[in-house]
Formats: sequence, C-alpha cells, structure tokens
Amino acid sequence: MDLASVVGGLGVVALFAIGVLTGEVSAVFLNAHGLVIVVGGTFVAMLINTPAQYLKDSVMACVNMFRHDDYGDPGELVPILVRLAEQVQQGGLQALRAADSKAAGGFLLAASTTALEYNNPDFVRKVLETEVNNGVDRANEVINIIRTAGVVSPMFGLIGTLLGIIKVLQNISKPELVGPAMAVAITSAFYGIIIANVIAIPVAGKLRMRLWEEIKMKAMVVEGVVGMMQGVVPLVLERRLMAYK
Repeated sequence: MDLASVVGGLGVVALFAIGVLTGEVSAVFLNAHGLVIVVGGTFVAMLINTPAQYLKDSVMACVNMFRHDDYGDPGELVPILVRLAEQVQQGGLQALRAADSKAAGGFLLAASTTALEYNNPDFVRKVLETEVNNGVDRANEVINIIRTAGVVSPMFGLIGTLLGIIKVLQNISKPELVGPAMAVAITSAFYGIIIANVIAIPVAGKLRMRLWEEIKMKAMVVEGVVGMMQGVVPLVLERRLMAYK
C-alpha cells in the first residue's frame, strides 16, 4: 500500500467532510446538471480521444497508485544484484536461474531469463532496452490520458457555466428560476476545477514520478545483468549500480 496516496485520498475526503460539517459545503454544491455536464462531458471526450485499451490501462494505473510501489527504493536492488553477481562469478551464468522473482517488479527474473536464452551481452542489452522503452512509451500515453482529462474538465465546467448564464438570461424576469440557473453555472465551474486540480493533475504527477523510478530500477537491472554476462567483478558492478541511487 502506498501510504502517501492513501493519506492524500483520505485527506480529500476529510476536507470535504469538514466542509459539510461546518456548513461551508452545502447541498447547493450537489448539482446533477453540473455533474452530468462536467463528468459526462469529460468521459465522452476521453472516449473520443483515446482507444478503449488505453482507457482501461489508465483506470488500472489509478487503482495501482494506491498499492505498494515495486520500484520505490533503488537502494534495495543494489545488494540483490551484487549477491547475484557473486553467485554468477562462482557458478557461471546458470546462477541467473536463482534470480529473485519479485525484484524490480519481476523484471530481474525476466532479464535473467533473456540472458540465459541468448548469451550475447550486446543483443541482450538491446532487447531489454527496447522492452523498457516500449513500456515507457505506453505508460506515458496512459499518463497523458489522465493529464488530458485534467485539461478538458475545466473546459466542460466553463460550458456548464455558459449554459447556466444562458438560463439566467432567459429567465431574468422570473426570479424563482434565476437561483437554480446560477447554481448550474457556478457549480459546473467548481466541478471542473476540482476534477482537474484534486484528481487528474495530482494523479498524473504521481504516475509520472513512479514511472521515473521504474525506469531507473530497470536500467539498473539491465546494467547489472549485462555486466554479469561480461564478467564484471561484483565490486566494480556495485560501484556502477550505486550511481543510479
């Protein structure tokens, strides 16, 4: 479980609850028309903008944000790789079969398997780097989807505001209808701003930082496995890996 994400999510709920209890957030903010315009409009825009598979990946990325980050601490990976390098030095490349299946989100085991299958350092490096780069490209697209939602949601809030103002002008001679129309206008902008600044932009930022940590740890794995194949002394390999911390 990612403590920062959980605390942040609970903090949003707590702030909203405090607002309700103190009367600062009242029932006037619960406007179905504004929600339909902003949430529905943003969702439809995402459907038009994005392939269905990427939308599914973006939803899963938001869920996984609250789980433990397998790439959180590069320092934990260094002793694992050094210990594996010592085993390789003593027993040959077949020692890679003993690679930790959980290290670097399972990437260490996958890289070790690739090394055993091809036994060519340059080719293995190229294959692993291509795999990492493709994964990064896909993750960046997922992050861009969430960031795009943060861009379009205030625009739909503005659309809701304009519709509310139009209703106000249409009913300017009927005071009893002016209030509900203004509620649509103001709460639509409120929803758009909240979705963008409390959900979409922070989530995209968190996923971007996690992706950076993932890239760093996978680069360490590639450097470590290829170094083992080249016969680099574990002490020298450890110094190389320390540069990634």
